[in-house]
Amino acid sequence: MRIIKQIIPATMCGMLALQSCDDFLNTEPSAIYSEDMVWANRSTADAFVLQTYNNVMPKFHDFKTEELFTMNSVLVYQGCPAEVKEQRDRSWDFGFGDFGTIRRCNMIIEKASASTTLGENDKKELIAEGKMLRAMAYYYQAKHTGRVIWVDRVLTENDEFNLPLTKDAAESYGYILKDLNDAIAGLPNTSKKGRINKNAALALKSEVCLTAAAYTGNKALFQEAVDAVDAISGYQLDSKYQTMFNQDGAYSSPEIILAQYYSKDNTNCDGTLMQEMIPNQNNDDVKQYEGSPTFKTDFIFEAWMAHAPSQDMVDDYLVIDQLTNQAVRWNESTQFKNSAKTVPLSAVTDMALDPKELNENYSRAYESTDGTWLNELMYENRDKRFYASIVYDSCEFYNETVTMCKQGNLYRSARGSFGNKHMPLTNYIWRKGIYDVSPRIFVGVPTDYHYVIFRYGRALLNKAEALLCMAKDEPSKLAEAVATLNQTRTAHGGLPASTASTLADAWNDYKIERHVDLALEGDYFWSLLRWGKYGYEANHGKAPNEVIDELNRPATFVEITKDRQRMFTGVVGFTNDQREFRVRRYLFPIPQGQINANSALSDSDQNPGW
Repeated sequence: MRIIKQIIPATMCGMLALQSCDDFLNTEPSAIYSEDMVWANRSTADAFVLQTYNNVMPKFHDFKTEELFTMNSVLVYQGCPAEVKEQRDRSWDFGFGDFGTIRRCNMIIEKASASTTLGENDKKELIAEGKMLRAMAYYYQAKHTGRVIWVDRVLTENDEFNLPLTKDAAESYGYILKDLNDAIAGLPNTSKKGRINKNAALALKSEVCLTAAAYTGNKALFQEAVDAVDAISGYQLDSKYQTMFNQDGAYSSPEIILAQYYSKDNTNCDGTLMQEMIPNQNNDDVKQYEGSPTFKTDFIFEAWMAHAPSQDMVDDYLVIDQLTNQAVRWNESTQFKNSAKTVPLSAVTDMALDPKELNENYSRAYESTDGTWLNELMYENRDKRFYASIVYDSCEFYNETVTMCKQGNLYRSARGSFGNKHMPLTNYIWRKGIYDVSPRIFVGVPTDYHYVIFRYGRALLNKAEALLCMAKDEPSKLAEAVATLNQTRTAHGGLPASTASTLADAWNDYKIERHVDLALEGDYFWSLLRWGKYGYEANHGKAPNEVIDELNRPATFVEITKDRQRMFTGVVGFTNDQREFRVRRYLFPIPQGQINANSALSDSDQNPGW
């Protein structure tokens, strides 16, 4: 199998030094290698291209940051991102411009085009790859700010550097989609693992069309999104959902269209997402705080947990009702209702570690009525993706029995006070994206790793969303939209198919489906923004551009007694209960420093509300 891993030979790195990206122009040539040598043949040109991947791809797998923008994941120490509390101002710069990366993309396009030694097919593919990379870099920017400074050539010292913004989002996305269409026309149908191909460009186009339609109102883009997904070939849904995100399916999954792969030759656990998803616990602390059971392998969990999935995330993994065979929320199933009852919050005040955790608007409390353990009622018969994505009370993880009830071995205060010491503040842990690392996930331990960028399931969900948007005006599209979302729902989730027959019900099922299928893949925040822009059925019946409820409420956690007879869902403190969404945040600010430094811009160019 041909695989692109993130290993660049030392000699090649030296060659690529001729074009670093430390500043905007980067016109100073290397004293060792000429540009002509780099672009003289495909292998040296590829080396330059692959280094450009290292600039672009991380923008698409900063999963921790983007999950924390939502309630999908919660910081386990005492805090909450400033972005979600409306504490950013116009000075905030997420990485606007990134002109060094754009310059590299433009160099690929121009140098490949001008080469007199590359074959025509090589030139065609390299130009297309450069345009795909440029589209990715600019899409990342456009998602944040709408307008961008579009640079489509390699600037020289004779060019004007004070360039204007695009006049609106429509112009930005027009350029991005043109690059994508050019890339689709020039890229090969297949490629090495980790390398862009035509199908990757089609997958990205389907999502760009959705975002562009949401921010411009151009409904014709919905059909373009559908057509892009229909044109993808050679990929299919993977019934082994969990293995797509670990070592077992990294290279063999039939669903992964594009991933970035890292080799254990130059990657350690602390250079991956895993280091911040695994807690830090040992048997001495388990015993000191009267927890149980102790671990078979002491210090098996000794990483730097920074974030954990919330109860809000877990709620969307549906349960199969054992009487009706319908997919419902865990507390709505027949089996739950037959063995548990709702109780007032006053009945669980003794369980709370902080009285503020119990909130009449967001907390729920239950107790068993027949001795059945509540964790069994909650966690059995779930969507299969729940077991692939979440570590929960009384399950197996790393060959250990993990308990996250009171006095559990990985309970939120199993090392004393909560909200510190790298313990799961929500009483959940991420399983998705965790490799089986020997002897354990620990700093300095080598590991292979990969991040999924585009996959067929995500593309299908893009198609379903486009069809739902079209169904607003063309009701005949509704059945096709439901059939499309059912593909991932049944293949990945093992759930009964949705039978939604109204647009409102279909949107509800779709939003849940996208939420759980793309959990911890950096999608949910941007999807919520799109749905808010669409409005109506996509955003709880509200008009377009209104407040998004899911970004305007506290995150929650679960608390279960040692005997599993009582439980509540509570509000996570440490400012996680101060989440706020103002409509200005449909776009982030154009960094004021960029405006001040560019004579082509003025304060009037700032995004509304900033």
